[in-house]
Amino acid sequence: MNETDAERIPYKLVVISDTHHDMVRLERMIPVINSADYLVFCGDGVMDIMKIRGMLTVPIVCVKGNNDLGANVNITETASVAFGSTRAIVTHGHKYGVYQGLRNLYGLATMHGARLVFFGHTHTYCDRVEGGVHFINPGALCSGSYALVAGDGENFIARRGVI
Repeated sequence: MNETDAERIPYKLVVISDTHHDMVRLERMIPVINSADYLVFCGDGVMDIMKIRGMLTVPIVCVKGNNDLGANVNITETASVAFGSTRAIVTHGHKYGVYQGLRNLYGLATMHGARLVFFGHTHTYCDRVEGGVHFINPGALCSGSYALVAGDGENFIARRGVI
């Protein structure tokens, strides 16, 4: 699949993480988010997402990060979802040692039969495939980084966006 194909495929995801109360950038993202099929939020700013959710027209997959643990919302730290025939894991990453590498996330993906893993925490963009698992970290939205992910339910591509 190439990027031209991505314009015609059924799954268009906007992936963000680590908003850290940067409401200016988050509000500027609303048209980008609403032009996708899903918002995937990888934690550290759950309450920020709650503030704008009424302005969003797409389903949200949202998990808590280490800075969301005091947030009084019933949101999990890890979610398992499917986009077509592809199972995905969404997590912040702080409980999986992501600063030391992707090995623990790979184990989590294997345990859940996932081929996509979305995570945050490091504030660093990542788009890597290892052992048949596609790892995507959008970087930190508070630094202007996010990911656009497109796929046909079998194959997915990612590219970094900056706002």
